Amino acid sequence: MSRFRRNKKQMSFEINTASLPDLVFTVLFFFMITSHFQTMPNRVKIDLPTATELQKLQERSLIIHIMAGQELAGQSRNAGASRIQLNNEIIALEQLPDKLRTLKATVPEPDRPQLMSILKIDKSTPMGIVTDIKKHLREAGVLTIHYSATKKP
Repeated sequence: MSRFRRNKKQMSFEINTASLPDLVFTVLFFFMITSHFQTMPNRVKIDLPTATELQKLQERSLIIHIMAGQELAGQSRNAGASRIQLNNEIIALEQLPDKLRTLKATVPEPDRPQLMSILKIDKSTPMGIVTDIKKHLREAGVLTIHYSATKKP
């Protein structure tokens, strides 16, 4: 029988990884800059009004998002009718006080005075609906209201 001999000229291959961290951080930075994070899907069609004075909010943890507008096509049989979206859920105006109380109960007691709402209201939504929403917010103790708008060109 013959024996296998090892080749004395055994080659070793090495991959230079010195620039790999630079490449990884460059790609990470690119995706951080170009990506857009949407926290909740819009289930209501909204055409925001324009304004001249806008201010960006800094604190985002104690925010209730309320959107009012026409329901998107394909969401239900009542597409095109005025609807209210509270965070991720489409609700009727009559359900809003109970839902607000439930949301407020989930917030810790010391943080409840800082609870605020952002209203995204479609231009064509009747003002009576907006007034009713504000009344229900006041009754629930959510006194800080911000309106969402686009900047005038």
